[in-house]
Amino acid sequence: MGFSGSFIVARAGHALAELGALRALDCESLWWGQDGAWQILQVCPVADPDPSIIRETGAFLLVAHVVDSDFATVQGAGPDGLSWQCVLSPEMARDYGVPGDWIGDSAEVGERAVAWAQRAGLQPDSGALAAALAAECDPLAEDLVFALVHALGFRFRGTVEPEPVAV
Repeated sequence: MGFSGSFIVARAGHALAELGALRALDCESLWWGQDGAWQILQVCPVADPDPSIIRETGAFLLVAHVVDSDFATVQGAGPDGLSWQCVLSPEMARDYGVPGDWIGDSAEVGERAVAWAQRAGLQPDSGALAAALAAECDPLAEDLVFALVHALGFRFRGTVEPEPVAV
């Protein structure tokens, strides 16, 4: 049995776990990393933050839901309305019954993801992005999430366990 949970990426002036949209979730923060004002937070179980997080931060948002370390669904959205979605480890996702429209065409998804990353002020790597979108988990879908995040231009460092947040 693998990891089932979420990775949430957003830009905020304080810890992501302290945002109202995330405090409202019934989940445990496992760890986080930082790239300037950008942060990544791993939570368990799968958590779907309210879209109000974009209004709360004024920034772009990326959420990846990992299912049993086998595949991940990813959604990117921004305050300007640009959004995209994809599935990492598409063959495994098909085995789980994920609809084809969610999996989408990797070239089209790649174009939207690059545009999203550029609007977010990042420098995406189109080749690495295409590779991440086409890859199957070997062995963990979490590795594909990190490959995607890196391909989008994030450089998270100093990953640490988050401080518990009072609810």
